[in-house]
Amino acid sequence: MRPYICIFLILLAAAPAYGQDRAEEEFAKLPADIQTLLGHMPVDEALRKVAYARQNLIATGNAYASPDRLRGTLEIVLTPNYPRSASAGATSFPPLSPLVPAISFEGR
Repeated sequence: MRPYICIFLILLAAAPAYGQDRAEEEFAKLPADIQTLLGHMPVDEALRKVAYARQNLIATGNAYASPDRLRGTLEIVLTPNYPRSASAGATSFPPLSPLVPAISFEGR
């Protein structure tokens, strides 16, 4: 019984290191300009920002966007005053995109 517990503890201790290596590999696959843009934050947070930017591109109808468009969307996501209106969905109800803040009827 004791050897199984030791093996389990060793595997449990190695699991976070494996996940971090995988995240670093995913970060290394990003284009160099996006890596420099996200270089100041931890790897897992940077990958969350990239995933969020890709979701925003899909929501605005750009599912297969170029790396330049992805970089532009990342710059928008990383700005301190995010969210801001970036699509024609600001004039519709409900807004068409998560990039567009909801506008109340009193403000119209």
